Amino acid sequence: MSVSVKNNRIRYYLIAGIGGLLLGCSFPPSPLYSLAYIAFFPLFWIYEGVDKNGTRLWYTYIFLFVFHCSTLYWVGGFVVGKDIWMMVAGGLLLFIHPIFYLPFVWAALWVRKKAGRMAGYIAFCLLWVSFEYLHSLGEYAFPWIQLGNSQAYDTARIQILEFTSVYGLSFIILAFNCIVFEITRIILNERKFFSPQTTILISILIVLFFGPLVYGSVVKNSYKDNSALPISVGIVQANIDPWQKWDGEIQSPEEQVHIHLQKTELLSFYHPDLIIWPETAIPVYIFSPRYSALLQKIQSSIDSFNVPLITGLPTYRVFDSTEAPVTADQIGKSNLFVESYNSTALFDSNGRIEKVYQKIILVPFAERIPYAETFRFLIEPLKWNVGISSWGKGTDTVVFELSVHDSMRVKFGGMICYESVFPNFAREFVRRGANFLIVITNDSWWGNTSGAYQHASYASLRAVETRRWIVQAANGGISLVVDPTGVVRYKTHLYEQDAFIAHIKPETNVTFYVQHGDIFAQICLFGGLVILIFTIFTNVRQHRGG
Repeated sequence: MSVSVKNNRIRYYLIAGIGGLLLGCSFPPSPLYSLAYIAFFPLFWIYEGVDKNGTRLWYTYIFLFVFHCSTLYWVGGFVVGKDIWMMVAGGLLLFIHPIFYLPFVWAALWVRKKAGRMAGYIAFCLLWVSFEYLHSLGEYAFPWIQLGNSQAYDTARIQILEFTSVYGLSFIILAFNCIVFEITRIILNERKFFSPQTTILISILIVLFFGPLVYGSVVKNSYKDNSALPISVGIVQANIDPWQKWDGEIQSPEEQVHIHLQKTELLSFYHPDLIIWPETAIPVYIFSPRYSALLQKIQSSIDSFNVPLITGLPTYRVFDSTEAPVTADQIGKSNLFVESYNSTALFDSNGRIEKVYQKIILVPFAERIPYAETFRFLIEPLKWNVGISSWGKGTDTVVFELSVHDSMRVKFGGMICYESVFPNFAREFVRRGANFLIVITNDSWWGNTSGAYQHASYASLRAVETRRWIVQAANGGISLVVDPTGVVRYKTHLYEQDAFIAHIKPETNVTFYVQHGDIFAQICLFGGLVILIFTIFTNVRQHRGG
C-alpha cells in the first residue's frame, strides 16, 4: 500500500468522523441544531474522492457510527446502573444499528453511478426518508434519531410538522446538504460563483432555509389560547431511583405510594381537574388481592382529595394454557399463565377505576423481545435482571374522558414513555378525539446524560404535529408542559422531587397530519421506488442495446 493511499484513508476516516460528530451535535440537548444542515457535507466530499460504492458505504458506516455514538452513548447505561445486559445491548445498538441505513444509501449511490449526480442526490433524499418511515413500523422500530428530531428546539421551523411530521424536516435537511455541496463543487470546478446553475440552486437553498422559518414565525405569532376554558393539571415528580424501586429494599411500595400521595395532597388544595403520576409510580400489581389494602388506601385518598388521578402501574391478565401468549409466565404447576403489562389507569374523583390502558409500543429488547412469538427461545435468556424485559403488548389505544367545570367533558390520550417518539401513534389518539395528550415516563435510568433531554424535546414535535397541549410527567425528570406551537411553558430538572400545577386548554382543531397521516413519507417512499425502478429499467435497456 502506498503512503498516499494510506494517508487518504486516514483523511477520509477523519472526515467521516467529523461529519458524524456534526450530525450528532445537532441533536438535543445541544443547542447547535443548525449543524444538521451541513453535517452531510463531509460525507459527500468523500463520495467525490472515492470511486467504488463499497468503499463509500464503509465510510458511510463510519459516519453513522460516530453519529450514533454521539447521540445514543447513554443507551447502554455505562454511567449509571452499569447493568451488564443493558451495556451489552446498548453497545450492540451503536455498532449494528448503522448497518440498517446502508441498503438505502447503497441504492442511492447506485442511482448516482448509473443515472448521474443529480439523480443520485434526489435518490439519497427520498430513500433516506423512506428508511426513516419504514423504520418507524414494526416491532424493531426505532425512530429516536430521525433527522427531523434534531430540530426540536427550533420552534419556528418545526411548525411545518402539522403537514409533514418530522419527515418533512428530514427531507429539507438532506436537500439543503445536497445543494450546499453541489454549489461548492460547481464553484471549485468552474472558479465562478454565479452561473445559471448556481443561481437556481442558491434560490432553492434560500427557500428551503427561510421558507419554514417565515411560515413558523407567522404561525407562532398568530397563535392564541382561544379554545375552550382552561383546565388545570397537577404533575407529581417523586424522583424515586428506578434501579431500587422494584426490589423495595430501600423504599417499600407503600413508602413510594405515600410520597406520591403526599405531593398529591398538596396539589389538591389548588383544586386541579386532574393529577398525573409518572410511569410505574405504583410499582406493584395493585389490583391483585395481595395489595388490596394499598389499593384501598389509594382510592380513599383520592376520594378525600376529590381529584381524578391517572397513574402508571403494572397490570396483569390471567390466561389458561390454550390462550396464553408466549411471553406469559406459568403460575406454579397449574394450567394458568399470567401476562404483565406496563399500564396507565384513570381513577375518578371518588377513587373508582374508570379505564386502563396497556402499553402497545414497547422498547425493543429492553421491554420485550421483538416478534417474541417467533423468537420465543430468546425470551428467558434475555430477560433483564430488573424484571421488565418481558412485558405483554397492549392491543388498542385508549382515550380517557374527564369531566371538568361540572358540565364540560374533555378527552385525552396517555402515552407511556417510548410511545411518544412515534408521530403516527400520537396522531391516533387525536384521531379518536383526544383534546390534549399526556406522556408518563421514567427517564432517570441513565444519569444526567442526553437521553432524558432528547425524550423531553420530542414532545414539542408531537405538539406541533397534532396542535395539542402535551403534559409530560416523569419520575426523575424531565416533567414539562408544551403548548400547541411546541413552546415549553414549564419544565422541571432531573433528579429532583417536584409537584406543580399547569393550565392547559383542550383543542379541537385537526391538522393536515392528523387527517392524512404519513402521506409525505409515503410519497418519498413511492418516489424512491420510482427512481430506482426507472434507473434499473434504463440500465437494462442500455445493456441490451449495447
